[in-house]
Amino acid sequence: MKNIIYRSTSLAFMALIALVSSSLAQVAPKAGAREYYELRFYTVDSAAQQQRVADYWAQAAIPALNRLGIKNIGLFQETKPQEGEVFGQVVVLIPHKNVGQFASSHRKLNADKEYKKAGADYLRASKDDPAYRRIESHLLRAMKVKPQLALPNIEKKRIFEMREYEGHSAAGSANKIAMFDQIEADIFAESGLEAVFYSETLIGKNRPSLRYMVTFDDEADQAKDWQSFRDNPRWNKAKVDPKWSRGGVSGRTTNYLKPLKGSQL
Repeated sequence: MKNIIYRSTSLAFMALIALVSSSLAQVAPKAGAREYYELRFYTVDSAAQQQRVADYWAQAAIPALNRLGIKNIGLFQETKPQEGEVFGQVVVLIPHKNVGQFASSHRKLNADKEYKKAGADYLRASKDDPAYRRIESHLLRAMKVKPQLALPNIEKKRIFEMREYEGHSAAGSANKIAMFDQIEADIFAESGLEAVFYSETLIGKNRPSLRYMVTFDDEADQAKDWQSFRDNPRWNKAKVDPKWSRGGVSGRTTNYLKPLKGSQL
C-alpha cells in the first residue's frame, strides 16, 4: 500500500514539474532577466570522435534548437587538453531564457523527426563504435552584472578562454560572485577583457563555484589584456580589500577554446 501511495505521489509530482516547466517556457522573459546556461563537456578518445560530436551539433542539434527559439549556441574545442587527456574536449554552451525552456528543450528535441534523422549517426552510435567517452553537464545562472550573454563579432577569427573558480564555502563563493557583480567585471572591461558571460553554478561538479568566458582576437591580445588587468590599480586595491578577501578562490580550471564550424559565438 505504501509503495502504491509513493508511486502515485511521485508521478503526481513529476507531472506538476512538467506542467510548471511547460508554462514557464511560454512566458516571455522580462527585460534584463538573467539567463540560464547549459554547459556540456564531451570527453573523447580520438580525433574521429571529436569530429563526430562536432558534426552532430553543427548539423543536427544546433539547427533543431534554433527551431525551438534557442539561439546563440557556442560550439568549441579545447586547444589545450586537460591534464591526462590526449584529445581536447568538445564544449557546448546553450543559453536558455528560463528554466522552463531548459526543461522542455530535451522533450521537444526528441519529438523532432528532422533532428533525429540528421543526428542518427551520433544518436544511434553502437557500443563498439561510441561517439564519445562521457558527457559532463552543468547548469549555470547568469550573474546580475551581465544578465544576458554578450555576442562577440563572429565575423572575426577569435579565441576563447573559460574559467571556473571554486569556492572554499558557500559564503566564500557568494562573496566572490558579489565581487564580480560590484567591481571585478567592471575592472575586466576597463582592462580590455571582453566577457561573453559571467555565471554561478547551480548544478555541476566542483560546487560552490562560478564560471565565466572571455574572448580575444589572438594569443597576443589575450596576454596583453590579462597583463592590463593584473596591472590595473583598482584590481590591486580590490584584491587586498578585507571586504573581498573572504571570497578567495580555492581551485581554478581553465579551458582554452576555439570555435568550431557551426558555432554561433
